[in-house]
Amino acid sequence: MIRLFYFLALVLLLSCSDDSTSENQGPNKKNTSMGPEFNSGPDLPYTHSYADISTNKDSSSYVLGIKISQQFHTQPSFSNLNKDLIIKGFSDPIGTYDINQCLSDVEAYMASESTRNNKSFADACARGIGRLSKDEFIKKMNEIEALDLFNDSSLCLGFNDGLYLKNVFKNDPENESRLFNELNQNLETKNRNIILRGQKEGREFLNVNRNKKGIRETKSGIQYKVLRNGNGAHPIATSRVKVHYRGTTLSGNEFDSSYKIGEPSEFGLNQVIPGWTEGIQLMRPGAKFIFYIPQELAYGANPDPRSGIKPYSLLIFEVELLEIL
Repeated sequence: MIRLFYFLALVLLLSCSDDSTSENQGPNKKNTSMGPEFNSGPDLPYTHSYADISTNKDSSSYVLGIKISQQFHTQPSFSNLNKDLIIKGFSDPIGTYDINQCLSDVEAYMASESTRNNKSFADACARGIGRLSKDEFIKKMNEIEALDLFNDSSLCLGFNDGLYLKNVFKNDPENESRLFNELNQNLETKNRNIILRGQKEGREFLNVNRNKKGIRETKSGIQYKVLRNGNGAHPIATSRVKVHYRGTTLSGNEFDSSYKIGEPSEFGLNQVIPGWTEGIQLMRPGAKFIFYIPQELAYGANPDPRSGIKPYSLLIFEVELLEIL
């Protein structure tokens, strides 16, 4: 079952740090993470809240706000931040602030012990991390078309109560658990429908695309178009290569590009997704192809959760083979 999920600002920062120090390997095949899961959460010493919660949707949204707030009680680096500023950041309307500035504020706070003891850095981080939490939650819920399941005012109320260790359901944990499980089931249904729709769109695209002029297809199902031929020997499955590439989803969303980074990518053909291992062996140095890679030869059920690629997505890559190393 899919769980309620979003990325903590700390996780985002650590992920960015890991990426900057690791070798760029193009579409790496070794990722198996489905992203952070948001489960029932830790056992915290809540007191009873007398907040007015009426409808089932309000109740579910309130419970979710409680769950989101729990990160600030379990992450030592954030536990001493100004709660009112975190709440204010979480309540700020999406799009009224610069998300990159929020990340910079959190980075500055996390940089050293001295900045964590500086009130100016701490206050900027508090509001920034509240905004990041809300922004990432909205982004993820929008991706699975689930925003209709939540009421923003009740979500914020639950978040506020949670930070101050209050809970309407303090004396009714079974009802809280029921609401949370129902919400997870609704999210799973939303996510499953999107996956099925994406799989169908990918199959239909390939059925039409294979009949277009210039499209070739391998026995495994990879389709490709030659934009420019190269010269010399083909790489083999264990070759190390240097390429420029751009990856997009069927909707046209660009999720990765060595051109944007400003330098080619180097990797072994046995280190990447099967579609690349097979496809690049068709090329010679200097060649430029477009590959249409079925989901089973791409990331399948396990795309990088930071990439914006939905599970079981067909992917399109424009690849330029620069050199066999």
